[in-house]
Amino acid sequence: MEQPLVTIAIPFYNNARTLVSAIQSVYAQTYPNWELILLNDGSTDGSLTLVAELSDPRVRIVDDNQNRGLVYRLNQIPGLANGKYIARMDGDDMMHPTRIAKQVALLESQPEIDLVDTAAYFIDSNESPVAKIGMEAISRRPQDVIKKAMLIHASVVGKKSWFLANRYDPDYVRAEDYELWCRTYSRSRFERIQEPLYIIRGGHINVKNYRSSMATMRRILTNYGPLMLTGWEKRVEIAKTYLKSGIYTIFGRLNMQHKLVALRGKTLDRAEVNDVCNLLRIIHQTPVPVEQQ
Repeated sequence: MEQPLVTIAIPFYNNARTLVSAIQSVYAQTYPNWELILLNDGSTDGSLTLVAELSDPRVRIVDDNQNRGLVYRLNQIPGLANGKYIARMDGDDMMHPTRIAKQVALLESQPEIDLVDTAAYFIDSNESPVAKIGMEAISRRPQDVIKKAMLIHASVVGKKSWFLANRYDPDYVRAEDYELWCRTYSRSRFERIQEPLYIIRGGHINVKNYRSSMATMRRILTNYGPLMLTGWEKRVEIAKTYLKSGIYTIFGRLNMQHKLVALRGKTLDRAEVNDVCNLLRIIHQTPVPVEQQ
């Protein structure tokens, strides 16, 4: 039986240091029937030059010389995708070679599922394994949906038809995924593969961006909280956003943002550390077709 086409989409902005590794992890996939769309969001660091060297008819580069932001690019993707399914990915992350195969297998076996994410590993800026997240099942309780991210955004694979019907809201920049899950969870079917099939590079955290995310989270709590939380729960969650902003600001001033990454997940045992290191070796050794000079 023919395997459905999957569109892997990577929006990127100034990811010259990490973009090649992200693309190598696409070529390392065991799932063969994919196309890759690379969306440049006005990079100024040579990222576009790097991807322009790719020589593969399965790869498309989208470049309009504009810096429009992630939400704009995410909403571009469904209109460009040829695949039955769309796989999210960030330009500074990597994925396990079996990621696409396992997510597509679940989607194909259970057609009622709209989106499926996976657990993930965290690595630091030196690519040292740090932690893992998403090892628990998704909770569909309204309180948990709004308190947590519900899905690990960049690890999601879903139906193109779902993304066409459910666009990201540009009013919720830096927490657009939270808002989308809050808006759609009650009429959608989300699932998780409780296995780390995605690798998040979590070394440096931009404090200004994090504080912006927390401000957007307060708007989400204000708008959706009355339907999903008690009044007391909403006040507590809003207070937490201020507390988190303060903690990240302090760690940022001490240049210790990387210390917070490990606190976001569960500690890895020795076998898991070795597994991540082996995965990284496989990815970095994967050849990528480029034009011969």
